[in-house]
Amino acid sequence: MIPLHMVSTGGVLLRDNEVLLVQVNYGTNKGLWMIPGGVVEAGESLEEAVVREIREETGLILAPKRIVGIRNGVKQVRENKEGSIYVVFEMEFISETNQVIDPSEISNIKFFPIEEALSNPNVIDLTKEFIKATLKSSSGLEKVVKDIATNTIYNSYDVYRA
Repeated sequence: MIPLHMVSTGGVLLRDNEVLLVQVNYGTNKGLWMIPGGVVEAGESLEEAVVREIREETGLILAPKRIVGIRNGVKQVRENKEGSIYVVFEMEFISETNQVIDPSEISNIKFFPIEEALSNPNVIDLTKEFIKATLKSSSGLEKVVKDIATNTIYNSYDVYRA
């Protein structure tokens, strides 16, 4: 059996008691609402991936503040099993872009009132869990903002801790 692993990221942006969600236009969640995000590409850090994916899906430039949750799972992919890790960040707004959103991927973008998002049956349950985690001000792993010495050379190096 060939080991397969997929790593993806998502971001929760809260603003004025609302949360940013996207309506996906493909896959098993087609037509449902979820936090924006996607797959980490080769040579990309988790932070770079979440910033890129959110920009591509919403046209917004956001910055990661802290990790609010991780989902880990294993699923069957044809004759192989695939490990899947999904890391979710709380994000902060930086700016907007003129990014054209691909309608084959995202059919709608909306800020939902938080309570409406948490009770809406068209918002996936995992998104609801990460919204709740973001609302808990003391939860999550915060980014260490000082340089940390390492003997290994990294192109990108980020540390989060409680």
